[in-house]
Amino acid sequence: MSEDWTPANDVENALVAALVADDRQSFFQLLSVADLFLPQLTRDPSAAQRFLTVHAFEHVLLPVFTSVRALAAQFGHAIDGYTVTNYAELRRKWPHPEWRLAIDPGTPLAVFLPVEDLAEAAVGDLRVPSLAEVAAEAAEDLGAEDDMWARHQAAGDYPQDDAAAMRLAARAGDVYGYLDRLLDSTVLIPTTRPAEPEEIAEPGFPWAPAPDRMIEVFTSAESLAASHPEPTVVTEVPFALALAVWPEDHGVAVDPDGDSGFRVAADDVPVLLAFEPEPPVRD
Repeated sequence: MSEDWTPANDVENALVAALVADDRQSFFQLLSVADLFLPQLTRDPSAAQRFLTVHAFEHVLLPVFTSVRALAAQFGHAIDGYTVTNYAELRRKWPHPEWRLAIDPGTPLAVFLPVEDLAEAAVGDLRVPSLAEVAAEAAEDLGAEDDMWARHQAAGDYPQDDAAAMRLAARAGDVYGYLDRLLDSTVLIPTTRPAEPEEIAEPGFPWAPAPDRMIEVFTSAESLAASHPEPTVVTEVPFALALAVWPEDHGVAVDPDGDSGFRVAADDVPVLLAFEPEPPVRD
C-alpha cells in the first residue's frame, strides 16, 4: 500500500484486508454491495444526466469511488457534487456497452474492468489480475523495458524521461500513471505558422485544429512523424500550460496515430486540467 494513502471508511478497511489476504472474491463481493460515489456536475444546464469520464487507450472509463475523500482527491477541482449509487444500479443503468468501470482510480484499491466482469469476479467465476500482476505480465511479454516499468511501478515512481514513462505506463494500461506524466510533460502542437512557446497565452496563437475541432498534441517527434510524415510546423510547450489556455469548444487528440493515443472531448478538457493523480494525504 502507498505510504500516503489510508482508508477513509469501513468499506475501504475491508477492501484493504481482502487485498492483503489476496482474497479476490471477497474483494469484489464487497464492491458489489458497497455504496459507490459517482462524480457529478450539478450545475450542468442540460436536462440529461452528464457523466464525467476519462477517455484513454481506446476506452471510455467511468470513475466511481468507495469514499468521498478518494473522489475529492481525484476530481475535487472539476466537479461540484456527487451522487451515491451501487453496483447493481450502475449495471442496470450502464450508459454505454463499450465503456469500462474505473473503481477508486488513483488509489491502491484501483480496479479497471468491464462492468459485467465485477459480478463474475464476486461469485468466483472470474479472476481479475492485480495491478502488480498486470505489470509482471507486461514485463514478461514485452521485455526489459517493461521490466523497468514494473520495478518503478512497485517503487511508486517512473523513469525520469517523460516519453519513456508514458510509453511504459500505456503498455501496462496504467491510465492514471500515464496522465500523471503527460500533464507534467512538454508536447508538440502543430500550428499554422512558427510561434514562440510564450505566444500560446496570447489571443493570436496560431492553433491548427482539425475539421472535427480536435487539436492534435504529440508527446515525441516519433509520434508526430506517425501522423505527419512530411515536415510540420509545431510549437513545443508544457502541456499543462496549453490546457490552461485551450480554445473553447475544441477537444484534445494526443498521439492520434500512436499505440497509446487517446481523445478528450471539448466538454472534458477542464476535467483533464484538474486531474490530480496523487492519492489523498494522511489526515
